[in-house]
Amino acid sequence: MNDLEQILKEYAAFEAKVNHCSSDLWFQWCSDCTEVCCKKVYCRETLESPFLVLLLQKNSADPFFHLDHKGWLNEAGCKLTIGRPPVCYEFLCGHILDDQHTRNQRYAMIVLAKLIAHIGKRALGSRHLIEIMDPAQLKKVKYSRFEKRLSEAWNAFEVVQSILIGNKLGGDALEVLSKIYSMDCVKGK
Repeated sequence: MNDLEQILKEYAAFEAKVNHCSSDLWFQWCSDCTEVCCKKVYCRETLESPFLVLLLQKNSADPFFHLDHKGWLNEAGCKLTIGRPPVCYEFLCGHILDDQHTRNQRYAMIVLAKLIAHIGKRALGSRHLIEIMDPAQLKKVKYSRFEKRLSEAWNAFEVVQSILIGNKLGGDALEVLSKIYSMDCVKGK
């Protein structure tokens, strides 16, 4: 298996876990919301990114199945479980964050939202995986570079899950999460 195939496989596995966790968490807010945060323009990013198109192709999805008026959005949310642009995970509305009882819970939610963006950072030079627009350039991405960020993200994901079930945030856990996002940027107590 070459580097790109390994990256696609592991990216898909990680995104599926993050997608499942975040969808379950945010459903309680999003299902009752009258404002739709998702926009069709975000779906275009999936179709325009050679990496995300490859990701969809490798996971038996037709990357060109695209509803003209709503993108991949349906009544229950986004139909994509793999291949969403990182922005789809990064957006957290104020209602979700405001309803968190502690700063640690808000921090965990924010880190969860940033995990997918983190694993693709600086994949080739300063470019994110989804910003590499020449498919031939994707073959130049080194697995070792990707693996470091993926490992950081898996470690953070485990800490996030622990916090969300009520465990305390210790010093080691804070260090793990700070590789994704600084707690200094989180408001409140």
